[in-house]
Amino acid sequence: MRPAAVLERRRAERAGLLASARAFVARLPDALGLRAVAVFGSVARGDFNVWSDVDVLIVAEGLSDDYWSRLAALGDVPSGIEPVVWTSSEWSRQRARGNPIALEAERHGVWLVGSPEQLAV
Repeated sequence: MRPAAVLERRRAERAGLLASARAFVARLPDALGLRAVAVFGSVARGDFNVWSDVDVLIVAEGLSDDYWSRLAALGDVPSGIEPVVWTSSEWSRQRARGNPIALEAERHGVWLVGSPEQLAV
C-alpha cells in the first residue's frame, strides 16, 4: 500500500473515533452542567492502534462526589469510550499538580466542547 493511502486510511480511522466521541458527548444529559470535553491520549495524538480506546475527559459542574454515581450520570457509555469525569475545580487542581491526564488533554487534546483557556476562567 502506498504511504499516501496508509496516511489517508489512518486519518479516516481517527476521524471515525472522534465522531464516536462526538456522538457520545451529544447524548450527555444537560443536568451534568458540561463545561468542557476533550479527547486525549493516543487518539488525540494519532498514534492509536486497534486495541486503543477513546479517552474522553469530561469537565462538568453537576457531579456527585461518588465516582460510581458520576459514571452512572453519563448514561450509556459506548464500548471503546473511556471517560474521565472531573469538576472544574478538580481540573484546576489536577492541572496544577501536573496530573498526566490534565497535561495530555491541555497539550494534545482535541477539544470537542470548551477549551483549557475557558476552564481557567
